Amino acid sequence: MGKVVMLVTNACAPDPRVLRQARWLVKAGHQVTVHAFDRGQEHAPLETVDGVNVVRHHLGVHPYGASFATLRGLRAFRQSALQACEEASPDLVVCHDADTLPLARRLRKKGIATVFDMHDLRHTWAKIGAPNRLDRRFASRWLEQRTRQALPHADLIVTTSGAVAEGGRPGLQQQVEAWGRQALVLENRPDEGTFRPATPDGTWRVACLGRVRDLATVDLVVQALTSMPENQRPVLRWAGDGVAAEAARQRLANADLEVEVEGAFAHEDLDRLHDGVDVSIALYDPSRGNIADGALPVRMFEAAVRGVPSVVNTGVLMGDIATSEGIGVACTWNDADALVAALHDARGLTLPENAGRMPEGMRAAWLEAIEGLLA
Repeated sequence: MGKVVMLVTNACAPDPRVLRQARWLVKAGHQVTVHAFDRGQEHAPLETVDGVNVVRHHLGVHPYGASFATLRGLRAFRQSALQACEEASPDLVVCHDADTLPLARRLRKKGIATVFDMHDLRHTWAKIGAPNRLDRRFASRWLEQRTRQALPHADLIVTTSGAVAEGGRPGLQQQVEAWGRQALVLENRPDEGTFRPATPDGTWRVACLGRVRDLATVDLVVQALTSMPENQRPVLRWAGDGVAAEAARQRLANADLEVEVEGAFAHEDLDRLHDGVDVSIALYDPSRGNIADGALPVRMFEAAVRGVPSVVNTGVLMGDIATSEGIGVACTWNDADALVAALHDARGLTLPENAGRMPEGMRAAWLEAIEGLLA
């Protein structure tokens, strides 16, 4: 039995990717502890979830975003997490997201194997809201350099997407390769048994569910839906937290639409939130990065496993996967007419059996690679 520690800079309340991996390891006979940064100090400091120990570090209230206060909080968490790792002496530490990657060098010096699980491209977040501002571009380059410098200290790199064919649209795996390293792909697809089919209710309804980091998507959705004849407009279900959540809710309150609004939600709410939904909207401003670089948003897969098709960005990897797997319709960004047409097209889709689910081969390859480091 191996002793595994996972580090993540959110509260893991829950983090589906982190807990999915942790459950796999527990089922395989390993001991897993997740050290999480509860920035708002809103959750229990200690919790056991399906045999996984979750330790939440309460280090004062710290914001998300790109501020100096955020950076100070992350530094404090890294110091606290490093101390916890030194006391526990694990066989393996999984650094979830680039904010925990700087610990890999110090951990390896102590003989601890390290994995970097790159959920997304951290440096692209610095550009959200103002991608052309000089200070944002400088911050983005600095963060990218920091990530590249730390990569050699990881024994294994895992990421969330890769090109589906050689020469096809790139995923994050290809970005790691451009940095001179190899990466294993483990997509953010739900496990069997963690969802149920959505229940229809006869109301024409679309949904935007997830963290709200900017206002570009809400503005596009409002423009598209209000352009439709009033008697043909769907109900809009909007749920999520994030740095732009309050401003987005204000936009919706001022729109001439029927809107069902919720704030933050947990993973266990997803079944309920998809009930009655005909189409999920998973559109993102490509100028902010990540999507243009080949990220695969989890909301596309969470909708698919519940039988709900999505409208996604065209011209990027997520669009190719949505159309090739029959789980969605790809749409040009910032084109309200195209979004209206895509919503109608998606509404007519019948998703294939087992749509969106985690492939067993992908899970098995990840577990084999992890257990190779524990051997």
